[in-house]
Amino acid sequence: MSLPVISKNKKRISSLLTFWIPLPSYRRALRGILQLGVRKYFRVLKSDRTTHFEHELAIGAIMKDEGPYLKEWLDFHILVGVTKFYLYDNESGDNTHKILEPYIDRGIVEYTWFPGKQMQAPAYKDILNKHANDARWMALIDLDEFLVPVEHKTIPEFLHSLPGGWAQLIVTWVMYGSSGHKKKPEGMVMENYKYHANDKRNSGIKPIINPRLFLEYRSPHMNLIGGFTIDNNGKKLGHIDQTNNPPAFNKLRCNHYYTKSFEDYMEKYRRGASGCANTEYRNAERFKIYDRNEVYDTIMDKYVNILKKK
Repeated sequence: MSLPVISKNKKRISSLLTFWIPLPSYRRALRGILQLGVRKYFRVLKSDRTTHFEHELAIGAIMKDEGPYLKEWLDFHILVGVTKFYLYDNESGDNTHKILEPYIDRGIVEYTWFPGKQMQAPAYKDILNKHANDARWMALIDLDEFLVPVEHKTIPEFLHSLPGGWAQLIVTWVMYGSSGHKKKPEGMVMENYKYHANDKRNSGIKPIINPRLFLEYRSPHMNLIGGFTIDNNGKKLGHIDQTNNPPAFNKLRCNHYYTKSFEDYMEKYRRGASGCANTEYRNAERFKIYDRNEVYDTIMDKYVNILKKK
């Protein structure tokens, strides 16, 4: 499946038509539908209702030297209903591939070596090009992000509870700090980091999309899609202020273990990142800004206990 070409004429037409629509959420949706093509939009919705997809939910991600945390991240997401991972390796020099071998052999992970600088956007585009018809929904997240269902046992169970026909679900970050760790602690990320920022610091979002309605990559946080963008309560969204007034995260949240320990944080700076031109912004002063630990949260304890038993 190749990505649709968005013409200037379609953009002009969509601008004229959406001028008369008062609700921002409907304006956003209509612009995307017109650019995708109205016939294709309704064809996708109709087909999705009757299609049995190989995977209900897949994750696409790019990684670099995430070996110490890779198994926990995979096992957790398998536990909450992810059945396929498209993982792009941006020149890892650690034991990433060896850790992935059992998952590759079982068909859970599809591994791609993906060298170069600033490769996050090309990786996501390649994943969506190749696998748009393999999964009903595709989450695009990083290896320090955990998608956590709050009320349901699995993420697909929650996704099926939403009103049908949405094109993009916005999942809001819950920003975790160091929990006071200077050095890397032994054990799992989920058990070592239980303190996160309060609601006023939940800046940042990540998307789960219907890949057949994908139009254009805009950022790791949001894409141009044909159809409605919703929050985790099914509310249709127009303008999204992810910093000051992020969408609700009462049913599905994205735990973002951004800093971990100070040692982890600075190590990531030294090795570089797969998506950014540089990581010079990672320094001791920036660590203090992001190291927020206002709220003690045990939501991940049940997963820690299950994974340890396994």
